Amino acid sequence: MRDPSPFLEAVPWPLLALLSYLASVTLGLISLRRRPGRAWHRRLFITTCAVTALAALLALPVRWGSGLLLVLALVPLAVLPYAGSAMRRPGRHAAIGLAAAPCYLAALALWIARP
Repeated sequence: MRDPSPFLEAVPWPLLALLSYLASVTLGLISLRRRPGRAWHRRLFITTCAVTALAALLALPVRWGSGLLLVLALVPLAVLPYAGSAMRRPGRHAAIGLAAAPCYLAALALWIARP
């Protein structure tokens, strides 16, 4: 198998995953007030999950810490669609969604602090 580290180094995958997550959270907050934003939030949420999974997959062979943290970030994201809609239970939806934030931040910190 080819070493994925050049591709991992060329693209800041943990940073892209974090930015996608932050954009999804922001659009989710906006979509609470504006109905048309919900479809875009759903699409961005799916993109966030895909980018996070790709970042974890690429990080696992080289950087176990970042990879495992990104896998941990996927757990609350996977639970989120089954936890109830944001319109009916906004507190629960927000709490589960924000549970991934520390994992993203720690993965980014490990990626930046790589020796």
